[in-house]
Amino acid sequence: MADVELTAAFSTIPAGEAEAIRRLLVETVEQIARDDATFRRAKLVFTESDERCALTAELDGVKREGVPLALDIDLLEDAQSGAGARAQLKEAIRLYFRKVRGA
Repeated sequence: MADVELTAAFSTIPAGEAEAIRRLLVETVEQIARDDATFRRAKLVFTESDERCALTAELDGVKREGVPLALDIDLLEDAQSGAGARAQLKEAIRLYFRKVRGA
């Protein structure tokens, strides 16, 4: 199982929702790590400001993508309970991770 470290900063989202988003991101990254087996350690930084969200990542010490992944707050909220939105989120993160690794 991958070691996933998430640092998150929220400005407009209430604490309960923020914790749910944290869990969603960590679980999604852990699942990608299990499915793809392309990294063992992920350092993530998630920021939310005025409902704009961005995710940056370093995988196994590699960070070849300087542009953060922009995430839609509605997608994050929908992904907490909907399989379709969760699959969409997972695929967006997976594609971003390929850029991070330089693949």
